[in-house]
Amino acid sequence: MKALVKVAAGPGLELTDVPDPTPGPTDVLVRVLRTG
Repeated sequence: MKALVKVAAGPGLELTDVPDPTPGPTDVLVRVLRTG
């Protein structure tokens, strides 16, 4: 999954691949296709 990550203080974000989260027994995993 792709995520925008803040890696350091100051301006800017970094687009990185992160592992898919694993929901727990009381959690819900929501797939977001588009945002605006």
